[in-house]
Amino acid sequence: MKKFLSSLAIITCAISLSSCAYFQGNKKVEDLSFLEKAPKIDIRNFFKGDIEAFAITQDQNGKITNSYIAKMTGKWEDNKGVLQQNFVYEDGKKDSRTWLIDVSEDGLSFGAVGHDVIEPAQGKQLGNAMQMNYPLSVLREGVKQKINFEDNFYLVDSRSLIGTSLMRKNGTIIGKSIISFKKVVDSAPKNVDSAPKN
Repeated sequence: MKKFLSSLAIITCAISLSSCAYFQGNKKVEDLSFLEKAPKIDIRNFFKGDIEAFAITQDQNGKITNSYIAKMTGKWEDNKGVLQQNFVYEDGKKDSRTWLIDVSEDGLSFGAVGHDVIEPAQGKQLGNAMQMNYPLSVLREGVKQKINFEDNFYLVDSRSLIGTSLMRKNGTIIGKSIISFKKVVDSAPKNVDSAPKN
């Protein structure tokens, strides 16, 4: 039985990794929306309030080069949002970014800007999938370089999101990140002012 469960785990892992590899190269968000019964993603709903994330970063050969945790807070007024991100990397580096996001009236596309974003990010969302493309000014090998990012996100449930971030320089893949997001739910007891009745 243990051998069977071990084999099943290996097969499941292999299928998951091959699925990620397949969807990484796609450019159309229509190709990313493959879970028909999954909850529908909306950047205004998921990135609202407090979110925690953790990730690993790999180079072009798949070697893990770093990891990080992040805390985020999103605030929205109609279709305009502000998302504050604070990163702490395994190597001790800290970073932050504030996204200013503007969602279209139909809710299917959005744009976003940040202090280190060279050109406005272009995003689309459909079904349980969301994609965002943008170039960042990144300090790499001691020099500021333009790196193009392709972020693909998949909503698992109302509180859970998983994503990949593919990095390219001059059209060549130089690395990727695999990221898990979780919405923080306030665990404080409700109706604390209400005393129990005797």
